[in-house]
Formats: sequence, structure tokens, C-alpha cells
Amino acid sequence: MGFVESRNWRRAALLLDLLDAGQELGEDVGVLRPDEPFIVGAEISQGIQYYQASRHLTDENDRGPDNSVFHIVGKPAWVRVYIHSGAFSAGETITGQMDIERRFPNSSVYEHLSRTGPVGPGVVTVERRPSYADERSTLASTLNFVLPAWMMIYILRLTITIWRSDDAAQSPVDSFTTGTGAVLVQTLKLRGVLIVYNGPPSLNPPAGTPNLQLPAPGLADLQSTAAWTLTTYPVQSTAVFSSAGSLTWNTPLTGPQFPPGGCSTQWIALNAAIAEVKTNDGNRNDVVYYGLLPSGTPIANVSGCESSGVSAGPNGAQITMAHEVGHGAGLRHAPCGNVGTSADPAYPAYEPYDPPGMPTASIGEYGLDINTGRIILPTAKDFMSYCGPNWISLYHWSRLINADKLSPHNAAVPTDDPRQLVDPFLWPWEYLPDPPPWERGPANVPVAATPLISIIGTVDAADEVEIVSVMRVTALPILTGTRTHLIAELVGAAGGIVARAPVVRLDSHGAACGCAGEPADEADGPYLFQALLDDVETGAALLIRRRRPATLAVAEGDEKPIWIREAPDRAPLVQRVTAEVDDHAVHLRWSTMPHHGERQVTHSVQVTKDEGKSWNSVAVRVVGEAVDVSLDGLPTGPLRFRVLAHDGFHTASAVSDPITIPARPPVVTILHPVDGQPVPGGGSNGLYGAVTSLRGILDDRATVEWRIDGEPVDRGLDVFVKTPSPGQHQVELVVEDQDGQVVRGVPLIVTDADPNVE
Repeated sequence: MGFVESRNWRRAALLLDLLDAGQELGEDVGVLRPDEPFIVGAEISQGIQYYQASRHLTDENDRGPDNSVFHIVGKPAWVRVYIHSGAFSAGETITGQMDIERRFPNSSVYEHLSRTGPVGPGVVTVERRPSYADERSTLASTLNFVLPAWMMIYILRLTITIWRSDDAAQSPVDSFTTGTGAVLVQTLKLRGVLIVYNGPPSLNPPAGTPNLQLPAPGLADLQSTAAWTLTTYPVQSTAVFSSAGSLTWNTPLTGPQFPPGGCSTQWIALNAAIAEVKTNDGNRNDVVYYGLLPSGTPIANVSGCESSGVSAGPNGAQITMAHEVGHGAGLRHAPCGNVGTSADPAYPAYEPYDPPGMPTASIGEYGLDINTGRIILPTAKDFMSYCGPNWISLYHWSRLINADKLSPHNAAVPTDDPRQLVDPFLWPWEYLPDPPPWERGPANVPVAATPLISIIGTVDAADEVEIVSVMRVTALPILTGTRTHLIAELVGAAGGIVARAPVVRLDSHGAACGCAGEPADEADGPYLFQALLDDVETGAALLIRRRRPATLAVAEGDEKPIWIREAPDRAPLVQRVTAEVDDHAVHLRWSTMPHHGERQVTHSVQVTKDEGKSWNSVAVRVVGEAVDVSLDGLPTGPLRFRVLAHDGFHTASAVSDPITIPARPPVVTILHPVDGQPVPGGGSNGLYGAVTSLRGILDDRATVEWRIDGEPVDRGLDVFVKTPSPGQHQVELVVEDQDGQVVRGVPLIVTDADPNVE
């Protein structure tokens, strides 16, 4: 959201027209002849932005007005001020200041917020007729200011005043007024499935090869892996991180991608397990479920996979996470690399960076890394492609505006307890009033969870069905994906069909560098599916068959089911659930009475902090009668655990007595600067962190402080500071709340090079 209220924009536009026409400025220009440096315009970017688009985009359909790329509440923005020299002022060094005023909705009055100077180096040497491409692509060609995250809300009026840097009196030579606004709040709410790998190093290892045993990443790893997503996405700086527990995986993810743009059979099987976690977690659609694999997991051909609401990738693979989260938010592949038929046919060609009418995933405009001010050229490739270097495009920035997975709503002061709005261990439909205390975009949370029968399985290339999970749970009755030609049914105890639901293909999209192969028909396997039936009674059998007329009666001549599971004679029984806590884990033990059936009983485990209103997954696919639940990611305070035993048809459960998890300090991660990545000196850099309180919300009295070489430099999670002198430094993020103090540090290597251009 942006607008212009410039006092000199017509003059600047006319001068640019004359210069573009190759005319020399002379006496015929009259009063328009500038003897002083003047401001041409300003670009306000949170990641990518239009600025004088007609000067580089040759197709008018690709262009937008200056600063018309939508801005988001709570995300920093850079203001690049373009200054040209007058007829006799080329080569002069200019500096200035920016006054920021805010106007609230339904008001015509602006209040002064701040006066700020430019970020380092704080001056610009002006030219008379700079090249458009050179000027846009070089940060040093503009006078630059930063609007911090806390300022980016409601309507802002920006007044930039400039003067010669050697003028002690700071006599203005020009001023420029423009504006922007942000009313849309979007938030990344990431729910991690923390994966243990205990399996062979390859699909066919030599005999006697020992298993790799890799511990699960932690919540801090989930936060750090999300850094690139938070930088490039149209979301506020503050994300909500939480854990949906752990999952043990034992199969290498090294099979071939099939079809192009898809996943391998091993990745699809992993996502089936993550879909089981999601179902055990209430099947929430207000969070993004992401399976985080430990570093060293055997991976080849496909680097990550998303399946209609569940996805996975390696710890530390930041762009892979952004790619898979993008699929979960509804984005298709951008057309570059071997993405096959999964490419988005609506993705535009941005001429002249693409051949006419032939998109190659160019981002279309100049990008800007809000952490460093680094400029990304329009020739860079969108992160949803298989090409690089990667950034977010104009197209996908716009597609992510009002994306349900980013919880969009218009900014307002909540009237309800904010703890209920952000605590990731409280089911939102149990607490949010309807309507909620703000105006929001498309509704993405239904009224309540219901008792369901979940059937998860896969279809292979030969169209053979394999069922991997049958669970009876309380969860949201929502699936995204593609309805298949199959339907699931529950046969009642008295005969006849008492419940029916479509079998939904959880469409899978992979992240890869490009693999050989031919596109497959979208109806072909392999694919992952799920069906959610109303749990209206125990029933006598579960069926999957090809579709027939929508009636609950069994019609004569109905086709034989392709899968059937009859109810065992006896259901399992869970009893004596005990929970003990030490410094590292909660140790759960229970007893399950056998059901005398042929199928092995598996268990899933849930936790509640609100006496059973909200049940959150902590483990699935547990064989045996014990599991240790890591404290990492568990909420603090009084909890109860529930063990569910699944025999492939029934589900039995039992709940532990309350147990109190001791208070622990928050989980703290430095997102920027990145350990080991040098930054150029002479400018400014963002210090950006993530903090998750295990109480559910960070205490208002908590302090967040940044230090460089032991000296305090600023407070807040997302700040900008002057880059220290070249050499090695130490950056520390110090967070202290009622549960203790945490100090995280990374080395900062500052070079004497100019800011790089990608």
C-alpha cells in the first residue's frame, strides 16, 4: 500500500522526460532548470517494489505504480531516496533526514512519530544523468532510511529533506513528501514435527552397515531454519513457533523424483507420517506443519516435499522451507528448471528479463534484503522455481497477500486476552469469539473440532492402495487437496453405510534441482491420500471403493470394495498412564490390553494444558507401552497426557494424572547476522532474532537487548545498527523474562568491500 504526496514530483518527472529524450537542460526550461540537487522519488521496499517500472519493464501489463506492491504491518521497510544533481552540482555529496508522521484510520490528523537520519554510510554522491539500471542496482546510489517494524502500521507520511553533507548549517536544498501504509497483518505460524532419523545411510546399503542414529532438531533449529522465509515473505517480523512433537523415521529419502515437480515415494511416505501427526494434533489449519529432518539424513534428488498441508525438509535448509511453505500456502512451481506440468500457467513473463511470452521465473523487479539492504536484480529467479539465485517475485508476493495459511487480518487493537490469540497450545476455535475482535480476511478457522475417523494411505504407480493409519480422533473436518475417484465408508453395526467421505489426494510438490523423467498423468500414483469420516458409531467395517451415487444405502450391484477392514472382535484397552519428569524429558508409561486381533497396536500421545479443551500431538507410531517426550517445545505448567491405542479400526485412550513441567527460559535464536556469512562495512545491518516463550506468550516485562563486542547497541527483536569497523566481532542477543536469562551469540565478520549485488 503506497501513495505519493510530493511537492516536486511534476518537476522531477518533466526533468526525467527531458533527460530520457537526450535534451540538454538550458534556458528554455526556465524555472525548471535545477541548479541544486533534487529528489526524483523514493522507493519503499519490504522485499520487492515497483519504482519507475516503465523505465525497465517493456510490457505495460507487468508494470505498477511506484510503491504499489502491498506493504505488511510489522515488517521493516527500506526507503531508497533517488537524488539527481542539478546542472552545476554533479559530484556533490548529499545527506538528509526523514520525518515520519502517522495518521490513524478515520482520522485526518497526522501525529509526528520520529525524525531519523539515513543508514550508513549516510551520504550519497549525486550524478546528473545516472543510468537507471546502475542506480536501481546499487544501494550506494541512493540515500537510504529504514522504517523499523514497529512503525509499519496504518498511514505514514514521510518527508525527506536533503542538504550538502559539508554544510554545517544543514541548509535544505530540496524536500520531498511521500507516504505509505500498512493495515494487513500476516503471521508465519510454524508447527514443527521434529524428526529422529534411525535408519540406513542408503536404500541398499552393504550387509552389516550400521544405522545412522541422528537426534531430532530442536525448536531453536526450527526458528533458525525459518529465517529466509521471514525475510522474503509478506509477513510480520514476529512469528509463532511451536512443536507438534517428535517422529522417528528410518528410510533414506534418496529415491527419484516422479513426476517432474513431484516427490519420491519415500518423501510421500514421510509426509503420510506427518499427516498422522497433524491429525493427532487436531488437524489445525491455522498453522503450517513442517517436518524438520536432522542434518545428515540421507537425501538425494528431492530436497523437500509438501503434500497439501504437511511438508518436510532438512534442518538449516532455509530456501527449501520457504519453497515448501509456499506450496502449503497455495503456490505452484514457477516455470524454470524441470518442474514438468506442476508449473503455474499464470506466472507472467517479465520482459526484457524473459523472452516475450515465455516466463522463466524472473522476479520482475528489483528486490531488497531488509536485513542488509542488498539489492537483488530482476533477473533473479523466484524461489518456487528450480533455478537460482533465489528471491521472491512480484507475482508470488501478490499471491501471498491474504493467503489463509498466513492468518491475514486487518490491524486493530484486540479486545480479548492476547494470550488466547497466540498461545500455540490452545486450539483457537475453543477461545476466539465469533466474530473475532478484529476485521480479518478470509476465515480460516471453523467453529469446532468433531469426532472423526481418519484413514491415511498411499496409492502406488500400479494403483494399489496401502493403508498406513486408521485413527479415531477429535479434529477439524477439513482436507485440502484433490478429490479422487475413491470414497471411504463406515458400515454400521446393523448393516448399511452410516458415514461416507471422499478420499482426498494430498497433492505432493517437491523441491529439487531438476531430475530426468516424463510428466505423468495427475491421476496416476504414487500419491498420498486421506479421508475423514464422521465417527458416528463403532461400526462393523471400514471400506474404500470407487465412487457411486451419493446415498448412504447399499445399492444392488455396488462395486466390490478395493479395501475393507472389518472390526476386530475386541477393542484395545489403555490403562494406568503414568508420567514422570526429569531435567530432559517426560517419561510416559502405560498398559495396553491386547485385542486378540491380527494387527499390531500402535499408540499416539497428546498433551493438554487447558484440562482437555485442546489436545496437542507429542508422538505418533509408538510401538510398545512407553515413550520419552523431550521437554524441548513442551509448554510449562500443569499438563495432562493422553495415550491413544489404535488397532487399525478402534481407538482406545486413557489420560494421566496432572504433572507440572518446571518453568524454563525462552527459546532464543539469532536469525541475522548469519554465523559465517561476512557483511560489508560502511553501512547498516539488521539484528534480527526469534524468541518463543514456553508459557505461550512472552511476558510484557521481558527484556530483549542486542550487544556487539559486549556493548549494548539496541533493544527489540528486529533492529538496525551501524555496521562496526572491518574485522571480527561478536553479536549477542540477551533475552530475560520471569523464567530466566538466555544469551545467544554469533561471530560477525565485517569486510571492507562494497555491498554486493546479486
